[in-house]
Amino acid sequence: MPPGTTEAATPPAPQPGISGVELARRLWTGAFRGLISTHSLADPGYPFGSVVPFCLDAGGLPILLLSPLAQHSRNLAADPRCALTVHDAEADDVQRSARLTCPADCSPLPAEDAAAARRYLRYFPHTRGYFESLGFRFYRLVPRRFHFNGGFATARWLGTERVLAALGFDELTESDLVEHVERRHPRTLHTCWRAGTHDEVRVAGIDPWGLDLGRGERLQRLHFQQPIATVSDVDASLRSLT
Repeated sequence: MPPGTTEAATPPAPQPGISGVELARRLWTGAFRGLISTHSLADPGYPFGSVVPFCLDAGGLPILLLSPLAQHSRNLAADPRCALTVHDAEADDVQRSARLTCPADCSPLPAEDAAAARRYLRYFPHTRGYFESLGFRFYRLVPRRFHFNGGFATARWLGTERVLAALGFDELTESDLVEHVERRHPRTLHTCWRAGTHDEVRVAGIDPWGLDLGRGERLQRLHFQQPIATVSDVDASLRSLT
């Protein structure tokens, strides 16, 4: 993974009326880093794990930016089959924490899919130099299904249709909403960031179900209580969060 990356996700804490499937979706959309396990070339037959940052594309699929020199990149070039695991990194008891694993295929992002690459660079602006100067390459990971464990004795398999969801906004619409929130709600963004800060809080992305905030190299997701579709919906949701 690129050096200096210290993303943080907002864990999907259990709430009354929130189903296990919804918790799995929230974990998926709120995790900005995960453990990717690839097939080792150096030790055939053994898995090789690496921690990688990612954001979701318009289809809800993870986009990664990987160095061609990284071991996991070499492994994927030989065999795109892998697994990605995300989990509640802030839980006190890791065995009771929520975690989600997906067997998947991970391949280079087609050059024509520039919107997904631009979205990644908005989430991780400090990585632009890795892409432009150091030969890092974008990849898209496509899950086959998900294994969700919400705590003790809650493990089950989920189909992709139950976890993945298209983010709902085209690139221009999302850009307009991001600009609106940053212009109209700067104080609310600081209030919503879970740790006090005097640094600038930016909007990395927005979709019908949540708002992704960035501060430096850290990211945090705010889940909306109701799906949003318009600027007025965004304003109402942000007012409800404060």
